[in-house]
Amino acid sequence: MSTELNQQKIANIVLVSILASSLTGFLGGGIAFSYINRSQNTTSKTSSLTVSEEQSSIIDLVEKSNQSVVSISISKQIPVTRQSSPFDYFFGILPQNNNTNNDVGKEQTIGGGTGFIVSSDGLIVTNKHVVSDPSATYTVLFNDGSEARAEIKTVHPTQDLAIIKVDKNNLQSVEFADSDKLKVGQTAVAIGNALNEFDNTVSRGVISGLRRSITASDGQGNSEQLSQVIQTDAAINQGNSGGPLLDINAKVIGVNVATAEGAQSIGFAISSNVVVKMIDDYKKYGKVKVPFIGVRYTVIVPGSEQSKQYGVDNGALIIGDAQSPAIIPNSPAAKSGIKTGDIITKINDKKLSLKQQLADVVAQYKIGDKIELSVIRDGKEEKLSLTLEERPE
Repeated sequence: MSTELNQQKIANIVLVSILASSLTGFLGGGIAFSYINRSQNTTSKTSSLTVSEEQSSIIDLVEKSNQSVVSISISKQIPVTRQSSPFDYFFGILPQNNNTNNDVGKEQTIGGGTGFIVSSDGLIVTNKHVVSDPSATYTVLFNDGSEARAEIKTVHPTQDLAIIKVDKNNLQSVEFADSDKLKVGQTAVAIGNALNEFDNTVSRGVISGLRRSITASDGQGNSEQLSQVIQTDAAINQGNSGGPLLDINAKVIGVNVATAEGAQSIGFAISSNVVVKMIDDYKKYGKVKVPFIGVRYTVIVPGSEQSKQYGVDNGALIIGDAQSPAIIPNSPAAKSGIKTGDIITKINDKKLSLKQQLADVVAQYKIGDKIELSVIRDGKEEKLSLTLEERPE
């Protein structure tokens, strides 16, 4: 009897244990499933919100613009000199002069850049320094994998800009925004052939400055003064030169041109309105027409020694050297009576300053316009008039 009772107790204990384990497992599984399901829902919602609210506009922008952005491959015939061999004498081969015409030329890729399509019939804008070698061959690589040889059509006389053309039609061209309406802080997206290797790399930032003046250098001793450029923190890498800087609506606001040496995330782009005028000029005249006065000058900086010496805070001091005379012969300046040492402080009603230099103001007028200059000469202000002419090539 005692044995049967013990067995019954053991059976009851086992049954209770099984029921408890089942219940615990059921509850635990339900909690785990609920947690996993909730986590998945949360992740799904977070992912959905991230894409739709923060990224979709940029994704749409890139998808819309990618077909218009191209890579430019630069290639050139590189002389390959035949190396002498110990067996040359045995086979009767005479030594070759390294500078003879017997050297074999092999076309090799020597660099690259970026451009973007501005007309359906194959006009492409890029930087002047990307296509600066007249002996090189330029090949445009399109987003669909096709390619075409490019011909240089025109370069801008004063800006780092060029127009090239390929023999292709029905291409997707970009749209331009009015760069005069840009605001500091608005979104900017740069697209380019980064490092000549990664096609159509995208970087995002903001416009961090407007109407900057910089000296751009190619690292080989050549430099160019650029003014009225856009500053952005959207990353502009080697090979991005000539690519578009876009606003949130996928419209071009500038052409990527340079980065600040020794600084991170500071890049510069030439304003879109300058590009639009260049394209219009090319279509009308086959070249870019730029008005000019015909002087060489240095900018007077407020608080500088020149400023103290002449008693002028802002202006363009007309000055040259033995190789570069201050007044270009037969230029509008020469005809108007401007002299070396004069300080131009105003053109019509526009005062010159660091943000609005002489070249910037002149560029706002057209060839043939008559302008009045306010000039400081020997401490006194004079008025001189001249008619703007086309800058000679």
